[in-house]
Amino acid sequence: MTHRVYFSSWTILCAALLFAVLGLCRANAETLQIGAEDDWYPYTALRDGEIQGMSVDIVKAAFAASGTEIELESFPYSRCMQLALRGQIVACFNTSPNPKIAEEYLLPKHPLFTDAILLWARNDNAAPLNSLDQLVGKTVAVTNGYEYGADFDNDTRLSRILVRKDLNGFLMLQRSRVDYMVAFRGTALQLFEEYPQLRGQFIPVMTVHRPDLYLSFSRHHPKAAELLERFDQGMRLIEGSGRYQQIIDTWRNKQNASR
Repeated sequence: MTHRVYFSSWTILCAALLFAVLGLCRANAETLQIGAEDDWYPYTALRDGEIQGMSVDIVKAAFAASGTEIELESFPYSRCMQLALRGQIVACFNTSPNPKIAEEYLLPKHPLFTDAILLWARNDNAAPLNSLDQLVGKTVAVTNGYEYGADFDNDTRLSRILVRKDLNGFLMLQRSRVDYMVAFRGTALQLFEEYPQLRGQFIPVMTVHRPDLYLSFSRHHPKAAELLERFDQGMRLIEGSGRYQQIIDTWRNKQNASR
């Protein structure tokens, strides 16, 4: 015998509402993942199992101010940018934009911070330079995936030696395997503090560039444009409240105290 089960309109309505609520909860539970490079302290790095740094604090503060929940995930910088390029994560930081970056990513109105990119030499080869022309015929260690400004990045005359991270470049410079190393002032000074064998051995001989550093958003992630607006909103709020400057001062004081 066949048994038929009948559902009232009320039961069907309740079931439909339940599925709708569950779907909404699931959508709200979806985490918006932002990539943070893993080895660029004091700005962004994975240390003791935690993503730390000045720009980490800025990114967190900006999204908190706009009421936006995010999840930070640590990656090597070049992989981080590739994931954002393909839309597998919403955004990645820290980026020094050039025309190619501006074409491939969405950039917010507000940068994270500014720092100088310096050309470092050994103390025994520390003659000041004033032009990239003087680097022709020399070898320069550069960190894979990093941007150093259009003039440097587009100069095909330069002999670049790719390294996985800044530390490797300075070790090569220390051992005279390259003539120069390009690195940001803040990260270089941090390395010299953490690795005593590097202290007092290098000196900057030229400022290559002084860029703003950005949180770069994917052009292919469906939530990227919305999240960019929320980030800019949050940056306006923390800059207006003084929270942004407080974060900058805290990290600068921390670095000065460690010298």
